[in-house]
Amino acid sequence: MIYGYASVSVRGPFEANSIEEQTKLIKQRYPSAEMIIEKYDDLKERPVLQECIANMYGGDTLVVSKLDRLCGTIKEGISFIEDALSKNIRINIINLGMIDGTHSGRMVLNIMNALAEFDKAMIVERTQVGKAIAKTKEGFKEGRPKKFTKDEIDEALTLLKNNSYKTVEEKTGISKSTLIRAKRA
Repeated sequence: MIYGYASVSVRGPFEANSIEEQTKLIKQRYPSAEMIIEKYDDLKERPVLQECIANMYGGDTLVVSKLDRLCGTIKEGISFIEDALSKNIRINIINLGMIDGTHSGRMVLNIMNALAEFDKAMIVERTQVGKAIAKTKEGFKEGRPKKFTKDEIDEALTLLKNNSYKTVEEKTGISKSTLIRAKRA
């Protein structure tokens, strides 16, 4: 059986066009494909796709127009594809090719692994470069910026002498745990 999978975010501005375009592309290649449509709110949660894969058998094929319709990141895509391959389910990503248990399918998966590793290395490199540039600027401080000023914390600690943590938290918006840490310091 061949299943075509088209997905869009419910927050996307071109929702209808995207579904129509994906369906058209899949149906051009696989006219008999049973289309599965999913509109998701959270990229990591795709219950329709998960149910589809759970109901597929060895030898079935899942067709998507592009990798980003299947997953949010290359790493997620690799994990998803490896799960499908363990069930002997083929994945055809139209703009990449057929990924199955064959040598060419494994090659595509290996290329995806290499791209994921490269992407991770590039993120680390960009982060380090950005941090090095930031360190050269006046006023650089490592870590997350403080949410409350020293004066606000001092005022909250003063209020704490005559009030409970809950009351001070309600009045100032400073959490109990922050107040406890400040009091210890």
